Parts: sequence; C-alpha cells; structure tokens
Amino acid sequence: MSVPDLLVDVQRRLESLYALEPEAPVTDFLLSDQAAAGYPGGGSRTLISMDGDSVSLGVVLDPGVGALLAALDPRVLLDGRNLDSFCAATEEVSHFVYLRFCARSERTVTQLELELQAEVDKYLCAVFLLSLQNEGAVSKRLKDLLFRHYRIADDASSERAERYRAASQFAYRYCQYLEERFLKPSRLADLARESRRFYRLGQREKLEKIAELQ
Repeated sequence: MSVPDLLVDVQRRLESLYALEPEAPVTDFLLSDQAAAGYPGGGSRTLISMDGDSVSLGVVLDPGVGALLAALDPRVLLDGRNLDSFCAATEEVSHFVYLRFCARSERTVTQLELELQAEVDKYLCAVFLLSLQNEGAVSKRLKDLLFRHYRIADDASSERAERYRAASQFAYRYCQYLEERFLKPSRLADLARESRRFYRLGQREKLEKIAELQ
C-alpha cells in the first residue's frame, strides 16, 4: 500500500466534505525525519514557519506510523491494529488542510482550535471508512476509542497535555451530536451542511456551539 496515496486520499476527502478548493497535495510538503531534525518535537507533527506574511508548512509522519499503514491499509480494513496509526496520519493531514484554509481566509487560528478540528476530522474520516466496510453501520465504540481511551506522549508538556484533553472532551460532545442527529438516521446531506458550518467557525464560536448542545 502506498502511504502517500493514503494521505492524499484523506486530504481530498476532507476538502470534499468541507467544500474547500483543492490544495496542492500534502505529499509535496512531507519531510523526512532527517530533514525535520532541526525542528522541535518528535513523531508525527506539522511544522509551521513564518517569514513576514509568508507561511511555510511541513508535515512529518512518524516512520512507525507509515510502516504500519503500509502493511495494513485502513482503506481495506480499519480495525484495532491500525486505528491509532490512521488517526495519527489523519491528524497531520487535518492540520495541513485547516492551516491552508485559515491562511487563504486570512484568519488566525489557535492551537486548541487546530486540535479540536483535527479530532472531529479523525472521527469523520474513520466513520467514513468503517461505514464502507460495515454496510453503513456506525460503530458505538469509536467515540470512546478516539476521545477517552487515548494516550498522551510521555514527553508532552503539561500545557500540551491539557490542550489535548480539552480538545478530546469538546470533540466527544460534538461528535456525539453528529452521530445522534445525522449519522444514525442517515441524514448525510444534513451532516455535510452542519460539518461545513462548524468548520468555518472560529474557536470561540465552535466552543459556544458545543456548549449549547443538549
């Protein structure tokens, strides 16, 4: 299986879902571990550098994540063996797409907003594959696996860990709403409209929307 093809598939799926103008493929921005050695952090991550008004992006995929996805293509079968790796890859593609969208819209974005949208994107991308592979069934366990049974990297700062926990909690509530309101009754056109509205909200509006959910 070609991991670059998978990354572009995820990118195009997100762009289609959110009615975004297609961007250059994320694979044009992939950096090897060696090329990213001078940047902080480790593992899969999205790198941002600014020079005046110019913003440059780079995407790093952990070699272990890439190797597992190459061996177990989630487009053929997404299960407990490759779910974490698929989500790790999807998260970086989500960051890439959302940062490009915000740059094109000339709007700022916070790290919490970026993480929250990535959590929602992971859920929707996983739901898409699982529904194809299970005759449209929605997994009742998926939300818990993604948003409650996760592991934070040992070297994550307390600020980063708290931000991830907050993003997961907010995403759980929003995705529960999407599942109950749109996925279970198969209102897919309405799901797309709701997802597109949410995508274009800023952080404050996203959190207000989630706070209003019953």
